[in-house]
This record gives sequence, structure tokens and C-alpha cells, in this order.
Amino acid sequence: MNTLSMPSSSPRQILTQDFGLGKITINYARPLIKGRTVFEENSILAPLGKFWRFGADAATQIIFTDDVEIEGKKIPSGTYIVFAIPHETKWEIIFNTDIAAGLRGYDAANNILVVELPVQKSATFSETFTIQLHSFQYESCVLAVNWANVSVSIKVTTQIVARLKESFEAQMQGEKKPYFQAAIFNLMLTGDLPKALENIDIALAEAPGAYYMHFVKANIEKLLGNSEAAKKTAEQCIEAAVAAGSQDYQRLAKDFISKI
Repeated sequence: MNTLSMPSSSPRQILTQDFGLGKITINYARPLIKGRTVFEENSILAPLGKFWRFGADAATQIIFTDDVEIEGKKIPSGTYIVFAIPHETKWEIIFNTDIAAGLRGYDAANNILVVELPVQKSATFSETFTIQLHSFQYESCVLAVNWANVSVSIKVTTQIVARLKESFEAQMQGEKKPYFQAAIFNLMLTGDLPKALENIDIALAEAPGAYYMHFVKANIEKLLGNSEAAKKTAEQCIEAAVAAGSQDYQRLAKDFISKI
């Protein structure tokens, strides 16, 4: 006879997100309130001032595949267990290196980082404990926690521009130079638009039929304030996209021209 598996009362979620030059993975169980008290003095769930496993069942685990900063404090790549101590106006968030530890095996000597964060009251009630990653920039994002009417946000940052710049400078010394990738880097990460234009021109000289490069160049020219040149380049993008059979870039370039 087959054994029927019952659903967990605190369903587990594994959240994986690309971030910077690495990934963030969060493995946690999501308790439901089910009419019980939470974030109160001696409440059934997560009582104020008491050590909490930041979820349910096994302790919450977070993996950074690249070095990051949590609220401006460095934390190296690795796997950590997360705990919390909720208070009325702030939370203490604890990152611990002993991934085999649970609440009973917790040892503060293994803490790599403890941060205090303000509590925000949410107008939206969250029945299920939820961790989300949002507000992404190239070097930052927000790890948000929501449960009941409480919300806590953790800023996560990483340093990638300096490393990418060093990498591109090294590649530019090689035989095959990544001019297009360098143009994207200048456009999106350093903001050096003249250098971005210089690199995209060289890339297009090597691949004049690359419609997507024409589209990038048009955007650079628009940002530099040269609308006439941007329109002309967008028209070249359309011609190259027609020749290559790219409906998407024909549409994108036409929309771009309409907004100049």
C-alpha cells in the first residue's frame, strides 16, 4: 500500500536569484498564522525579545556565491543560517556559520554578522511568512520579510564595477577585444557615454549587420543629447533587422524613433 504524503503545515520554499556576479539562494519554511498571535509579548509565534528561527521547522539557510555586504557590513561568500530576535520597533538579524545548528545548537561564537533593522508596519496583512528579493540594481537589492502587519527590509550590496573594469582592461590587451560588451559596460555600469560610443562604433565596424548593436548605439546617442544621430542610427537598426528577419528589433527601433 502506498503511503500518502501529507502537505507540510509550513511549506518550504527555495528562492534562487542572480545577483551581481553571483547568486543568492534562500531555503526556508513558511509558517501560517492560522488565527494565532505573532510578534507580541509571549505570543505563540515569534514572541518579542525571544530567539526565533526566522521561519519554521529547520532553520532558514541563505547562500551567497559571491561576497556581499549586508547593511554595509561585509559578509564573504558561503552558506549561513539566519536567526532573528524581533522587538517592537526593531529586529536583530543574525547570520551564523554553523549550518548544522538549530535553535538548540545555536552558539553566538559562530555569528559572522548581527544587524539591527527598523520595523515597518504594513497596511497589507500577510498570513504566510514571506521572504522576497526585490528593488534590483546592478550592485544592490533588498531582502524583504513580511508577516502579519510587520515588514523588515535588509539592504544587500555587492561590488562588481571595479572587478568588471579590471577584467575588460585585461581583455582589451588580448587579440580578440570585446568592444560590444565593453560598450554595454560603459553604458550601463560606469556611465562613460563617450567611451561607450567609441566602443560601439568599433564593434559595428567589425559587424555592420548587427542590428542589436545599432539599437544600443542609438540609445547612447540619445543619452548624449544627439537626437538626430540617434534617429539615423535607429533607422539603420531597422534596415539591418529587416535583413536579418528580426521583428522584435524592427518594433523596438520604430518605437524608439516615435519617442525622440
